[in-house]
Amino acid sequence: MATAAVVVPRVDYGAAADAKLQPGPEGQEPTPFEREQAAVTARKLGQIAGWAGALALPSLLALAAAGFLALGFRVAGTRPPFRGTLAVVAHGMLPVWLGGLLAIPAAIVRAPIPPMQAGRLVPSSLAALLPPGAPPPLWAFLSAFDLFGLWSVALVALGMARLSGASRARAFTVTVVLFLAYVALLKVVPAAQLAAGGPGPGPR
Repeated sequence: MATAAVVVPRVDYGAAADAKLQPGPEGQEPTPFEREQAAVTARKLGQIAGWAGALALPSLLALAAAGFLALGFRVAGTRPPFRGTLAVVAHGMLPVWLGGLLAIPAAIVRAPIPPMQAGRLVPSSLAALLPPGAPPPLWAFLSAFDLFGLWSVALVALGMARLSGASRARAFTVTVVLFLAYVALLKVVPAAQLAAGGPGPGPR
């Protein structure tokens, strides 16, 4: 919420919406009123999405990750309780939210921020090494290898080893496999669809 309070008001949703306006069916340019209305609508929707994500996303991610981890460790031969798994995930994901707090000074310095750059304020992943114009699927894949995200994966694997009684090697294997599945299905595939002109996710 602290990150959203600083970042969301500094994201220039209006300019991005204006840049996407297309000429009418007869080639006429959008009127100033249409541009203003598109900017206002984009600003409202962007702020609603930003605040809703800040409020609900941490809990939803923790619940989803706990569910898949509990199932994955059961497949691997252990039976960790869901409540314990949720506690491990909630604590293990703290570095991810710490990374979000580090975006606050970057947002203040770089405002106004294009919407597509809002999730890239802290260059803590391998995607920061890519040149401008890199393929979106490659950027999505490398962005998953983030310092704070990998820190969380390690903490979750160590916690699950303790909770489930599995060896550290097995716990790391299950956790990393699930993490890579998350990267492939929820990052790389949507980015590839978006790059191809198909349906894709909205701004993060």
